[in-house]
Amino acid sequence: MSYNLADVLEQEQKKLDPRVRRTRQLLQQALIELMAEKSFQALTVQDIAERATVNRVTFYAHFEDKHALLEYTVREMIKQELHKRVPEDAPFNWENVARLIQTVCEFVGEMDHRCPPPHGQLEPLMEKQIKAEVYETLRRWLEGLPRSKVKSQPTPDQIAMVTSWAIYGAAVQRSQRDRQEPISDFVQQVLPLIVAGLPLTAK
Repeated sequence: MSYNLADVLEQEQKKLDPRVRRTRQLLQQALIELMAEKSFQALTVQDIAERATVNRVTFYAHFEDKHALLEYTVREMIKQELHKRVPEDAPFNWENVARLIQTVCEFVGEMDHRCPPPHGQLEPLMEKQIKAEVYETLRRWLEGLPRSKVKSQPTPDQIAMVTSWAIYGAAVQRSQRDRQEPISDFVQQVLPLIVAGLPLTAK
């Protein structure tokens, strides 16, 4: 899967003041470029500001630190990719849950490919943002179901939370394998396990 960073940023930034939009775009592009060259741990705010052709004061006017910039960038990238592959009006069914799993697997694999090790600080930040977006997608689906299809226990929030962890865990497990089968095959292997916890009828 290929990510067009310009498209991702354009969708996220369109409601902002043009000057703010441009500065954030520069900072995020600088971060992505630098992370392809060296580890996140080795990056400094000065590195990012210089690559973005802004000063440190400008950086801190938009983000608290490099971790906040990374969280923001990853969250917007996975959000746009999920919305593209699983639109907000997509029905809640096996096919779209499979698309959700595949999108996360591809995104995790792409981030691993883009960013050289070590991944010590990167992984928990990426995990937090990916799971948050998957949770929002699942929660939206669950809240749209008739009440008769969602029992009082567990709650929709609990189902969405546990399932988001399961999907992210599956994606990471695949990315860590020495030999990886096609993503479509992997999704079909784990889909029944993940769907078992969701209020979905059989295919």
